[in-house]
Amino acid sequence: MTLKKLTTSALLFGSLLVLTACGGSDDADDSAGAPPPAEPTICENTEGAINTLALATENCQSLASYRLFSDPTDPTANPNGTAVGYDLTTPLFSDYTSKYRFVFVPEGMQAQYDPDESFEFPVGTVITKTFALPADTAFRGIENETKIETRLLIRRESSWAALPYVWNAEGTKATLAIAGEISDRSLIHNGNEKDFKYHVPDMNQCKQCHQFKSDSTSSVSKFVPIGPKARHLNGDYDYGADGIRNQLLYWQEAGILAGLPADMNQVDRMAVYQDGDEAGLDSKSPEELQALAKGYLDINCAHCHRPEGGGSNTGLNLEYWRDFPTNRFAHGVCKKPVAYGGGTLSFDIVPGDAENSILHFRMNSTTAGDRMPELARSLVHTEGVALIAAWIDGLTGSCVP
Repeated sequence: MTLKKLTTSALLFGSLLVLTACGGSDDADDSAGAPPPAEPTICENTEGAINTLALATENCQSLASYRLFSDPTDPTANPNGTAVGYDLTTPLFSDYTSKYRFVFVPEGMQAQYDPDESFEFPVGTVITKTFALPADTAFRGIENETKIETRLLIRRESSWAALPYVWNAEGTKATLAIAGEISDRSLIHNGNEKDFKYHVPDMNQCKQCHQFKSDSTSSVSKFVPIGPKARHLNGDYDYGADGIRNQLLYWQEAGILAGLPADMNQVDRMAVYQDGDEAGLDSKSPEELQALAKGYLDINCAHCHRPEGGGSNTGLNLEYWRDFPTNRFAHGVCKKPVAYGGGTLSFDIVPGDAENSILHFRMNSTTAGDRMPELARSLVHTEGVALIAAWIDGLTGSCVP
């Protein structure tokens, strides 16, 4: 397997002495006192290998300044350096966009495996995620899509930096959008046209979803990635010339992941749920529905809804590893909402009755204040709602009013 090497050398900038002619004069004294042109800043040079110095220190205005991709207008393919593409077994829903992900781990360094949480990545790591909107979700692939944004997570010396870049209408340039952006978009899904407002989060909103406390009693949060957890990566990915491989094993062989158990049976593998799978929900057993629902709630909700997350005050804890039969109340069964009024609904989950469950209602709403998740979507994920409804309707028991 051949991987391009990620350069760790910084760019050396030389001073340029430019002689100018004024008014056609041959008199050298005319320009003798003129100052030389300013040296280009770290972010201005867009030629060459990955701009490691800029990544380490600068929030560049243009995504191209970091030189992460061989074609600066296409962040969906041909990354520079040791970058590896990856995907999540069950995706986090974001208004039916396609997502193109790469992780850049500096040469000679490794991420450290963790059985439950996001891997511990070394300083210098960059994670890129590009969101592209298909004209029709029946026809995926960047050739049928419009690039909207590329988000960078950069592991700097002090912490992770989250930088959102928004693509222009021509798809030729992505510019830093510290304050985020709201744009009018439309797509066709299952034959129906959907018009909506697409929200690019601002930098503070990024922190809202990515915050994590070392334990539930801590008052200090740190910023962590959401997707790169073992259970989300324990599946196959098409690596082109290297074939279709298990992502975790590939990362290990590529030398960017350390600590992976020798016995892959020790690594959680989530039940996979993709759009289109809702057609087969009626044939699933209660155990299969629960496994699918647990996986969906884990990637879409549990980064906030856990004792260490941003939604810890709700008492709703949805981590994948949390056992459901012995923690039904923590999962919302017969639990009254803490941070939400509930309206005419009384419990987060009413066994056997999705229509009267707050969890289902909020997932099925687009109204601000009711919608859940609060960020990252304007549309209802009808396939996800169908899964959670089937799971709730299959639960047994009753709640005391």
